[in-house]
Amino acid sequence: MDSFELSKITGAMLAALLLIVGSNVIIDAITATPAGQPLAGYALPTATAEAAGEAAPVAATVDQTAAAPAAPGAGPAAGKEAAAPAAAPAAAGFDAKAVVAMLASAKADEGAAIFKKCASCHVVKKDAPSSVGPNLWGVVNRPKAAQSDFAAKYSEALKAKGGGWTYENLALFLHQPKGYIAGTKMVFAGIKDPNEIAQIIAYLRTLADAPAPLPN
Repeated sequence: MDSFELSKITGAMLAALLLIVGSNVIIDAITATPAGQPLAGYALPTATAEAAGEAAPVAATVDQTAAAPAAPGAGPAAGKEAAAPAAAPAAAGFDAKAVVAMLASAKADEGAAIFKKCASCHVVKKDAPSSVGPNLWGVVNRPKAAQSDFAAKYSEALKAKGGGWTYENLALFLHQPKGYIAGTKMVFAGIKDPNEIAQIIAYLRTLADAPAPLPN
């Protein structure tokens, strides 16, 4: 091989090397990214984005906490839910003692006519089985929740009330059942007219082997 052919081969190799190096330089120049800037096609998270990413879950937690119902037994609200239902306020101006005072002049036969509105739930015959409500024979001065064949059906509220069905207690209950015993199963709204209440009680008094004495 003479010197001319050797020079040609050497020149070709140098040209190829220059082409490779030059191509890399041009590519680097095109794709170069200024200092401090993210590479093309990939956005680095910024401080603002990170802060937003942390704040959102916190806000969601607060919203869920506010919307979630209180756990049983937690805080004052749970205590209110666990307590017995509050009694409805009695109607202004109702005086049970005044109704009792009216019994001396109340007419039992008129009370019997008014009692028809109660007959769909209560029977008033001696030894008759209770119906939707307890048998009211002998109810005056009878202990509350004491009708034997109705024992399992009385509300817990009525059982807890205790005492007897005095004239005054009957007046209060007939006037506003849920106002006198919160939680009673009695669905009747009550009687607003004190005179009608006195007449019904006068009638209930007659439903006994020995009617209870009238108050002095």
